[in-house]
Amino acid sequence: MGVNGRAGHLQCPFCESYEVSRLYLASLRADSCVCAACGAQWDEDPSTGEYLGRAGRDSVATPTSRGRAEPAG
Repeated sequence: MGVNGRAGHLQCPFCESYEVSRLYLASLRADSCVCAACGAQWDEDPSTGEYLGRAGRDSVATPTSRGRAEPAG
């Protein structure tokens, strides 16, 4: 089924495995997820399971300075 077809709420949206570790980030109201089977990382809405985006080594929880201007000073 995959990302576009929407896998079950507890499944990996890429390989449909149930081997998913989740970390709830209350300040962001998001689950940061990692699949043990395929290694995919993504963020999703904890209530609806809506896919919020694929994370690499950086996710919404760890923004990088890429693409941002450095502060003056």
